[in-house]
Amino acid sequence: MSDAQPPLWQRLVWYACGALVLLLLPVLKYAELWQTLPRTQKLALAVALGAFGAACLLSLFMDRLASWSTAGKALIRSFAVLSLFLIAAVTVSISLPRFMLIPLVVAIALIVPLAISPLGLRRLPLAVVVVIAGMTAAYSFGHLNMSAQVERTTREVYFSTAFYPLHATIREGWIPEPATRGGGLTMIGDRALLGTGDGHLYLIDAPGADFKVTELPTQVPANREEFAKAFGGSARQPKRSKDWREAGPPRVQTWRFRVADVIARIEGDQVQLFASHHYWNAKDECFVARVSELTAPLASFEQSVADAKWSTLFETTPCVPLEGPDRKRGKNPFRGEEIGGEMLLLEGNKLLLTVGDSGFAGIESNRIFAQDPAVDFGKTILIDLATREHRIFTMGHRNPQGLTRARDGKVWMTEHGEQGGDELNLLQDQANYGWPNVTYGTEYGSNVWARNPHQGRHLGYRQPTMAWVPSIGASAVATIDSKLFPVWQDNLLVGSLASRSLYRLVLVEDRVVVQEPIAFDKRVRDILQMPDGRILIWSDDWTLTLLEPATQQNGTSLFATQCLGCHSIADGMTHRLGPDLFGVLGRRVGDAQGYDEYSAAMKAQQGTWDEARLDRFLQQPAAVVPGTSMAFPGVPDARHRKALIEYLKKSEPIDKRGMVSAQ
Repeated sequence: MSDAQPPLWQRLVWYACGALVLLLLPVLKYAELWQTLPRTQKLALAVALGAFGAACLLSLFMDRLASWSTAGKALIRSFAVLSLFLIAAVTVSISLPRFMLIPLVVAIALIVPLAISPLGLRRLPLAVVVVIAGMTAAYSFGHLNMSAQVERTTREVYFSTAFYPLHATIREGWIPEPATRGGGLTMIGDRALLGTGDGHLYLIDAPGADFKVTELPTQVPANREEFAKAFGGSARQPKRSKDWREAGPPRVQTWRFRVADVIARIEGDQVQLFASHHYWNAKDECFVARVSELTAPLASFEQSVADAKWSTLFETTPCVPLEGPDRKRGKNPFRGEEIGGEMLLLEGNKLLLTVGDSGFAGIESNRIFAQDPAVDFGKTILIDLATREHRIFTMGHRNPQGLTRARDGKVWMTEHGEQGGDELNLLQDQANYGWPNVTYGTEYGSNVWARNPHQGRHLGYRQPTMAWVPSIGASAVATIDSKLFPVWQDNLLVGSLASRSLYRLVLVEDRVVVQEPIAFDKRVRDILQMPDGRILIWSDDWTLTLLEPATQQNGTSLFATQCLGCHSIADGMTHRLGPDLFGVLGRRVGDAQGYDEYSAAMKAQQGTWDEARLDRFLQQPAAVVPGTSMAFPGVPDARHRKALIEYLKKSEPIDKRGMVSAQ
C-alpha cells in the first residue's frame, strides 16, 4: 500500500532535523562551539554530515511515493552510501569516534526511511519537537558550563605543618578558565599581576581580607591561534585527555603552545613588563621561545597599557621545525610543556631566563639541544636589559620551571626530570648540569635512561643539590624571607604538579637538610611572596590561593593545631597515635573501635563522653584521668574548649592529607 507523494518541505524538515542532531553532537560532548574543535574532529563531523546528506539527496531524487516498500529501498540505499563514505574516510585516515558514528548510523537507519514512510507523514511534529528539545539541551549545557566557570567562590582551608597551622583562602572562578595551562605571577608595587597560559593579564589587589581582580586591556603576543591553525588543531586544551585520544592523538598537541611566565619591574614612573612565551614563525614554519616586553606609566597602568606596544627582547635559536629531518620524533613533535620560561631579575640590570630542551634529548631527535653551545634550548640565558645582549649562563637542563634568588644572592632553580630525577640546583655561571647525558631518573615506562653510562649516578657534571625520585613534578620555587613566617626564614618553598603539594626545604651550607611536604591538593604552577609576607599561589585549576599563618582561634584551627598531630576525624577507625575522634561524643570512654593502645587508666573509665566530661578532660587530661598516656597539658581557655567541642560535635571528616575545611 502506498500514499500520495509527500510534500517536499516535509521531507526537507525531516532531513534538517537529522543534520541538526549530528551537528549538536560535539556541543553535547564537549560543551564547546564547533570552531574550537581540533581538525581531526572537524573532519570526522564533515564525513558524518556528508554521508547523511548524500543519503538524503539520493532518496529525495529516487523515492517519490510514501510507502513502506519505498522506505525499505531507501534504507538499503542509504547504508550503501554510508559504506562508501566510511571506506573513503579510512582511505584518507579519517577516523569517526564512537560518539559520532553510532548516531550517524541511527540517523541513516531511521530518518531517511521515515521521511518517505507513511509513519513519517504523521509524526513530523514529533521530530521537530525532539530536535528543538535537543538544541535547547545543548545550549543549556554549554551555558551552564560557562556559568560554572565564571561563578566566583571563596572558601577557607587549614593545613597542619611542622611549625605553623596555615590558613588558606582559596578563590575559585575569579579568573576565567584559560585555554591552556601555564602562566605566572609577579608584583607591580603592592599589587600582584597574573599572566595566564593563554596570555591574558590580570591585576590583583589583595590588601587584608579584600580581593579584587581586574583584567588588563592587553594580551601577551603569543600567536597561539595561528600555531593551532597551522596544524589543524585547537588552541584550547581538551577537557579530558581521553577526549583527544578517542580518534588517536593529534599530530601536534597544539594547545601546549603557551605563555610560561611574567615578571615586572618599576623604573622611575614606568612599569616594564616582560613575558616569556612560544612564538610561531609562519614564514619559516618553526617555533621559538621568546621574551616580549612593554612599558607603560605606573600611575595609569591599568588604562595606558592598552596603548603600549609589545616588542621582542629575546628569542631562542634555532627556530625549531615540526617537520623534516630536524624535527622531534615520537607521538608528539611539539613538547610545549617543556618550554621552561621562568624569569628572574638580577642585579646589574640583568634578566635570567630558563629555556627547556623541548624534548630534543637524543632519544626522539637527532640533535641534543641541552649540550649544544650553539643552541639556546636546554639552557639558562642571561640577558642584559640595557644592551639587549645575551649569553648562556648555565647548560644541561631539561625543563627548568622555577627560579628564586636567596637573600645571600644565590640563585636556586627547580627542574623537571624525566621519570624521576626532578632537581633542585644551585646555579653557577658556566656550569653544566648534565642533561641528557646524566640524570637520576629513567625514561618513561622504563628502568633505565639510555644515555646515562652509569645508571643511578650523575657523574662528570655538576651535581644537583637535591633530586626527587619518584618525580614530584617540580614547578615554581620561592624564597621565604618575610617576618610573617619567622621560623621559615630563608627556607625554599617548592611547588609540585604531580604530587599536588608544596615542599618546604631547609638549607644549611647549600645542602637540603629538611624537606617537609605540605599537602595542597592542587597542581601548583607559580608561587609569589607578597610584600606583607602572605604567599599567593596560582594553580592549574585556575584558582588563586593565599597562605598565611592561622591566627583565628575557631574550632577548626584549634583542632588543626592542638589535636591533628595525634588524632584524626575520618570514620571512627582511622587511628593515629591517638584514636580517631569521629563521633566521639556519645561513645564509651576508652572504647574506639579498632584502637587497642589505650592506657590502663583510660580503659578503667566508665560511662560515655558527653560535653561536660569532655570539657573537664580537655582542661586537665592528667588530673581527670590520672595515668593517661595522653601527653598533652590541656586547653586552659574555656572558649577554646567550647569551640573544640562544637567542632567535634559536627564530626566533620578531615582530609587524610591534613587539610581541614573552615566552617
